[in-house]
Amino acid sequence: MKFAVMTFMYRGHIDRGEISHEGLVQLLAESGAQGIEAFDRDFLAKPELVPVYRRALADTGLTMPVVDVMVNLVYTSAAERRQRLDDLRRGLDLCAGFGSEVAHVAGSKLAEGVSPADGRTMMAELLAEVAGEAQARGLVLGIEDFDPSPDLVCRAADCIEIMRASGGVVKMVFDTGNFQAVGERADEMLPLVYDRICHCHFKDFVADASAKGYRGAVFGQGMIPNREVAAELKRRGYDGWVALESYLQPGCGPRETIPGELATLRAMFA
Repeated sequence: MKFAVMTFMYRGHIDRGEISHEGLVQLLAESGAQGIEAFDRDFLAKPELVPVYRRALADTGLTMPVVDVMVNLVYTSAAERRQRLDDLRRGLDLCAGFGSEVAHVAGSKLAEGVSPADGRTMMAELLAEVAGEAQARGLVLGIEDFDPSPDLVCRAADCIEIMRASGGVVKMVFDTGNFQAVGERADEMLPLVYDRICHCHFKDFVADASAKGYRGAVFGQGMIPNREVAAELKRRGYDGWVALESYLQPGCGPRETIPGELATLRAMFA
């Protein structure tokens, strides 16, 4: 098993000078991670960060196996469609530059006048259109059960629909927590999609009185069946990447969060 840490939630700490980019990568290495999972938009907005991370990864021996390519693949015009493809290709170029294995394409949401079924068709078509380019770069295209778009791409059946419609060129980034948005359980959905999984996200939620009915929790202390999922992945022989996705608690930053939560995740697979 190979362990990565998602880092988008630490942007504010970096911006406030509480930790540097290099310091964050070093912290991940010291905490037992082997990889980092970052958003493409951070590097596209600040291209000067690319060499910073390349040096930091080389210095620590970490890799960037997965990049989150944040593109809305739902469109309402030919011009929007072209723009979505351009954004997707920029993300793939960035993935290739870091030697990544998986381009996790996330961020799709419904537009006015587009039905969920049509939105899923658009996602499958655009991903299939760039599949050859991704393969030439050594990349697997992945989609996840996406909490922010529960009507579009969160149910296991909806993810399977997109993967099938793509001609099988799209794989599954299995997120243990996001199924909560549609009343599904990760341990029950895992057998339905296991053969299509290319990467996993582990996170945790607790119930609360918000509109969603849940909120982020300290990993390992919530209601998501992460231990059951880890046990089943191990039983089935999964040997790919798993990534920790943390929900920061009050007064906690990367130093207070990453070592303990990553240790909890690693212990689930021990």
